[in-house]
Amino acid sequence: MSIDRLFSQASSHHQAGQLELAESHYREVIGLDPDHWDARFGLAQVLIRQDRFDEAIGWLMHLLNGPGDQVAVYRQLGLAEACAGRRQRALDYFERALEHDPNDPAILHVVANFQQALGLDAKADANYRRALKLKPLITVPAVVAPPDFRVLFVFGPNAGNTPIEYLIEQARFESNVITLLLDMDYDVERLRIYADVVVNLISDVDRGQAFLGPAQAFIDRVGSPVINPPQAIAETNRESVARRLAEVPGCCVPQTRLYPAAELRELLSSALPSTLSFPLLVRPAGTHGGDDFERMEDHAQLLIFLNRHDAGSYYLTPFVDYRSNDGYFRKYRFVCVGDEILPYHLAIDDKWKVHHVTTSMVSHAWMQAEEQAFLEDPWRVFGVAQRAALQSIRDAMGLDYFGIDCALDRDGAVVVFEANASMLVHGNNRQFPYKKEAVERIRQSFHTLLEQRALEAQ
Repeated sequence: MSIDRLFSQASSHHQAGQLELAESHYREVIGLDPDHWDARFGLAQVLIRQDRFDEAIGWLMHLLNGPGDQVAVYRQLGLAEACAGRRQRALDYFERALEHDPNDPAILHVVANFQQALGLDAKADANYRRALKLKPLITVPAVVAPPDFRVLFVFGPNAGNTPIEYLIEQARFESNVITLLLDMDYDVERLRIYADVVVNLISDVDRGQAFLGPAQAFIDRVGSPVINPPQAIAETNRESVARRLAEVPGCCVPQTRLYPAAELRELLSSALPSTLSFPLLVRPAGTHGGDDFERMEDHAQLLIFLNRHDAGSYYLTPFVDYRSNDGYFRKYRFVCVGDEILPYHLAIDDKWKVHHVTTSMVSHAWMQAEEQAFLEDPWRVFGVAQRAALQSIRDAMGLDYFGIDCALDRDGAVVVFEANASMLVHGNNRQFPYKKEAVERIRQSFHTLLEQRALEAQ
C-alpha cells in the first residue's frame, strides 16, 4: 500500500476517534518515511489523546528541529504539558507559539488562562483584552456544515468555570466561547446570532461571585434559553448546598460552614470552649480536588494549617467515616444532565481522601471490575431509596448540569460530599477503557440537552 494511502487511512481513523488504528497506520507511514512530518505530528496528537503525554512530547520535540508548522508544534507541546499537569511548562510553550503568531486570539486566550491560573493576573488581563479586541469569540466548529445550532458559552477568568473541553468534542453544534470582563461593553446584538442557547460556565461561587451578577445581566440581554443561569449558581456554595440538602430523605449531609479567616483565628485563640467538633475537614474556599484539603484532629493542628495558608475564608466540614465493611472507602460520582442522573466513576481507596487519579485502582483488577459493574448498572448499587435520594438532590439543586460526589454509609444512607457544576468530565481513560461508554453517554446527553433548549427558541 502506498504511503499516501496509509496516511489517508490513519487520518480517517484519527478523525473517527479510532486511536489505536490511527496510531498503527501513522507508525507504518513513519516506518516507510521516517521524516514524514504530518505522520509524526498526527501520531503525537493521538498519543496525547491516549494520555501518553511524554511520548507525544518526544515526537513533537523532534519536529522542532526541522521545517514545518512550528506554531502547531508549540501548541501541541503546550497541550501535552497542560494535560500532564505541568502548567508552567505549558505556558512556556504557548508563549513560544504566541511569539510566532502574536495576533492569534485563540493562543492569546490560552496564554491568559494559564497566566491567570499561575497568579499572573495583570499579564492575563492584558492578554484577555487583546484577544477580545482581535476576536470577541473563540469558535470550535461543528463536525457538520452548516451546524445544527450555535451555542454561546460564557466564561469568567479565574471564576471557577465548568470544564467543557470534552463535552463539546465531535459536536453537531458550533461552540462559541466569550470571555466576560466586568468593565467591557459587548455588542449583544451581534452576539445573538451565535446564541441559539447560552451556557453559563461560571460555576464556583467563592471564586466567581463578582461575575455572577454581570453574567446574569449579560445573558438576560442576549435573551436565549440558558443552561445553568448565574442566579441559580449563586446559591451553590458548599455551605448553602449542605444546608439545602440537610433534610433530603435517605441522605447524610455533613453540614459545611464557611468561616472568614479572621473569625476562625479568633475562634481558635479564644479562651472560651470552642464550638468546633473534631475530627473535621478543612479547605480554603474556592479550591477543588485534594489540594489543601486535610483532616484536622484538634485546635492546634487546625491553627498550623491556617498558618500555612493565606486564604480569605475556609470551609470546615464534620468528618464522616464512610468506610465500607471491607475497610475501603468508596466515592461515587454522578453527573446530572437535565432529568438524567448518569454514573461517571467509582473511586476506591484505603484512605479517606479519595480521588480517582491518586488511587491504586490501575493495579487492582477487582477494583476495576467493581467500578465497571457500577457504571453498567448503578441502580444495583444505589437501590430504590438511594436513587430517590439522588433524584431529590437533583431537584433541589435547580441546575441543568452538575455533578454529585457521594458515598454509601453502612446503613445505606447517601453521604453527600459535594454537588456543584465545577466537576470535571473527561475522556482520558486509556487505563480504564471500560469507562468509555459511560463517559460518552454523559457527553451525548449534554448535546441532547443543548439541542432541546435551542429548539425552544425556534
